[in-house]
Amino acid sequence: MNQQGIGDKIDSLLGELERAEAVSFDLGTPELPEGDALKELVAMGAAIVPHLLSRMGEDTPKKRVAHIARVLRALEDRRALEPLLAVRTRFERVEGKDAWDYAVIGQCNLAIEALRRSEGPR
Repeated sequence: MNQQGIGDKIDSLLGELERAEAVSFDLGTPELPEGDALKELVAMGAAIVPHLLSRMGEDTPKKRVAHIARVLRALEDRRALEPLLAVRTRFERVEGKDAWDYAVIGQCNLAIEALRRSEGPR
């Protein structure tokens, strides 16, 4: 599959994740559901990390950013560490956070912790 095809596949799978119904904790922060789209993204391996990182910009919907952070955590590729730190900082600075801001921060925290423990590529 060429780079455009990979990017389209990633976007399609991320769209599936976004459309899935989130389950909320008692505190109101969304719990991201498991699903085939998540498994497919993880199965694509570390080759998709640059594509995922390029999709975490300022204009990316919060829900998508949370799912991307979750995929990056599962991939355990240390190239994602610095970008995840930057995304977490960006969302920590948001005034009047909503549940999805907290979901992004939480997913970034989990991914950062996992990446710091991992021995994956740097």
